[in-house]
Parts: sequence; C-alpha cells; structure tokens
Amino acid sequence: MRAKTEPWMLVLMILVGAIIGSLIWSLVTPYLPEIFAKSLTVGTTGAPLTLDLGVVTFTAGLVLRVNIGSMLGMVIAFLIYRRM
Repeated sequence: MRAKTEPWMLVLMILVGAIIGSLIWSLVTPYLPEIFAKSLTVGTTGAPLTLDLGVVTFTAGLVLRVNIGSMLGMVIAFLIYRRM
C-alpha cells in the first residue's frame, strides 16, 4: 500500500535532488573532460530586476544553472518519489 504523497513533496524532492546532484557533479567535474563541465544558465544573469515605486522598491533575481549532475539528481529524486 502506497503512502499518500503530496505534490509539494515532489517539488521539494526534485529541488533537493538538483542541489545534491549539482554538488556531487562539481566535485567530479575536475576529473572529467571539459565537455562535461558545461552548464546551461537561465535567468537574470546581469543585474536583478528592480521595480521602484517611490515608497517601496522590489528587487528580484533568479538564476538557474542546469548541468548533467543536477539533471541526474532530479531524475533520481523523481524515481524515489514514484516508489513512495
């Protein structure tokens, strides 16, 4: 019998899987050919987005770096989630 799993748990597990996979990949990368060290960067890579309303200023920025390790971590986290 499977335990009831919530959708937010999937998001959390994929996020943790990506972080752990990225950390492990950064440790392994120096020993691999340079082609495996590439990563895809998406987001506000320059200055963060700033909205100045006079009284309040909102600043937001998000950078997502995806590499092979983070993708493997996300896949493994998803497989673990499916077995729960």
